[in-house]
Amino acid sequence: MGNRAINAGAFQIDEVSRLISDQENTEEMNHSLYKFWKDIFDRFLAFCFLIISLPAMAAIALSIKLDSKGKVIFRREQVGLNGRRFIAYKFRTMIANNDDKQYREYIAKYVQENMPYTTDEDGQPVYKLMNDARITGFGAFLRKTNLDELPQFFNILKGDMSLVGPRPDIPYAVQMYQDWHRQRLLVKPGLTGLWQTSRRKSLSFEEMVRLDIDYIHKQSLLLDSKILLKTVGVVLNRDGSC
Repeated sequence: MGNRAINAGAFQIDEVSRLISDQENTEEMNHSLYKFWKDIFDRFLAFCFLIISLPAMAAIALSIKLDSKGKVIFRREQVGLNGRRFIAYKFRTMIANNDDKQYREYIAKYVQENMPYTTDEDGQPVYKLMNDARITGFGAFLRKTNLDELPQFFNILKGDMSLVGPRPDIPYAVQMYQDWHRQRLLVKPGLTGLWQTSRRKSLSFEEMVRLDIDYIHKQSLLLDSKILLKTVGVVLNRDGSC
């Protein structure tokens, strides 16, 4: 009788283990399918957006050349999936060969001390570098309308970025991350995401990271679609918060 009870208990344990293993395999398969389809949609939509926006991009490039001296495209090393570095493209919005000392000081306070850079007219904290003297006249317009990020569709086509995900960060900032901050590097960086559609100027660094981690845990094609639709509204609002 005792042996039967032991055998029955062992069988139940094996059955539970099998069910857990099956569930984990199913979740892993679903996640693999999600990543497969997401990559296809990313590249397809990025290609379509690039074709549609080519006339606008040509006009922006000409305006940048007429507005200030320097290259049209700004290239900067960014940190992406699993800490891999890549070159991200944006339209240049600043004067050429500018001094980034003030920006680095802001980044250090933002990441290490979770401090706002300034406050708005209501006295609320603003976690964003404001009134940056390096920004050109036309560059301010590009940033307000988020048009400066159009060249990042090329990064999506190359596979460095996704349409939706945490924003890529610069190596200087990533070096200051705490261990739990690095969870935001577990997926491809995105052109938009939960942070970008949540009034980012009023969010601290740690609030941003928590939003990114929340997205990583809940990511799905449905959630990505909702974020993309919300991004359209943010861009049309022209507050430069995307």
